[in-house]
Amino acid sequence: MSGSREPIREGGFDDLREAVAPVSERFTAAGHRLYLVGGLVRDRLMGLVSTNDHDLTTDATPDLVREIVEDVADAVWLQGERFGTVGIRVGDLIMEITTHRAESYVGDSRKPVVRFSTDLHEDLGRRDFTVNAMAVDVVDGQLHDPFDGRADLAAGILRTPLSPEESFGDDPLRMLRAARFHARYDLVPVDGLVEAARSLADRIGIVSGERIRGELFRLLEVADPTPGFSFLEDVDLAWRVLPELARLDGDSRSTALARLATTAADPVLRLAVIAWSTAGLAESTVALRLSGADAVRITGLVDGADRIRMGGAAGGPWSDESVRRLVASSGPILDQVVDFAGSVGILVGDLPVALGRLRGAGELDDLGPALGGDEVMALLGLKAGPEVGEALAWLAELRLGEGRMESGDVAERLQGWWSTRASG
Repeated sequence: MSGSREPIREGGFDDLREAVAPVSERFTAAGHRLYLVGGLVRDRLMGLVSTNDHDLTTDATPDLVREIVEDVADAVWLQGERFGTVGIRVGDLIMEITTHRAESYVGDSRKPVVRFSTDLHEDLGRRDFTVNAMAVDVVDGQLHDPFDGRADLAAGILRTPLSPEESFGDDPLRMLRAARFHARYDLVPVDGLVEAARSLADRIGIVSGERIRGELFRLLEVADPTPGFSFLEDVDLAWRVLPELARLDGDSRSTALARLATTAADPVLRLAVIAWSTAGLAESTVALRLSGADAVRITGLVDGADRIRMGGAAGGPWSDESVRRLVASSGPILDQVVDFAGSVGILVGDLPVALGRLRGAGELDDLGPALGGDEVMALLGLKAGPEVGEALAWLAELRLGEGRMESGDVAERLQGWWSTRASG
């Protein structure tokens, strides 16, 4: 990007400082400092809406933080205490208070080594990018910006506080995070950052699949993640994160990424778009430790879209039977399947109209067998066993193939089928 941006909005932090005042007063009384830090400061300087979650940093150790907040917090979370973070809720406000720290990965370990500090500037120096290495003292409102993050925001620059080799070596996930910041904030990497990431790309192997998944999902939540994926290709990380996408030829990959930009910013939905374009994500599903629910949703969307592709007459009219079978197979994600099919370029024809018509007629209310197991056994004189299951399967096919019928007609059809089956 050439030139400079519009001046960063001054905004002020008074409302944020006031919101955390009940907590900050206790830190001051205990002889410790408390600072708003990271994305909260960055977003406020950019004029973006702040969330209800506040990240803070302090020179107090985690055990002291716990003592300081115990009489003001409505709830306390200690899951992150060993990494220096104590989570609290005061009213509707959620805060994560982290002791000044430095953390890094040593060798090929998957667990970072955390060291606590009392030096704010050391803490900021070990953060990922200069635009996140800013803090505001909640007592006097002073902005601490030792690495010129505010100037980098104004200039649209993505830079690490220390050398990129040291920063990415400390935490290789930052290379993936750089892709997100490039895509979301249009921050252009400074000279040397891309080269450093490329030289350290193998280090991403020490980062857990869960952390990589979390960062990838954040990239997929960006309105247009395409620049981020281009960055990942430039630094030789694309095939390490989503190998199926990286293996596509250039035109196919460009088509897949273009579809992402026009699909709702739902990371699982967008992974389904990639899965459709790559004929599956079996390798990535395992590597990223996708949850069972996410994997099932992706498979359901892709399979449903394929059924739509095969079910309509090249975008033409849909038969009632085809609609019923699609509804039965898609279940509760039917509407998502239809939207997804359109997003990957499948012609849905009059499917939405047919769905509306059949729904209005109650034709789609219950697509299961019209009779239950007990009714089947009574009608056919059967005992519980495989034959009952066979009869219920036949009834299910009857419902999908011919639609709703009166119970008497269903019973007559079932008896006729059973008689033919028995004689055959």
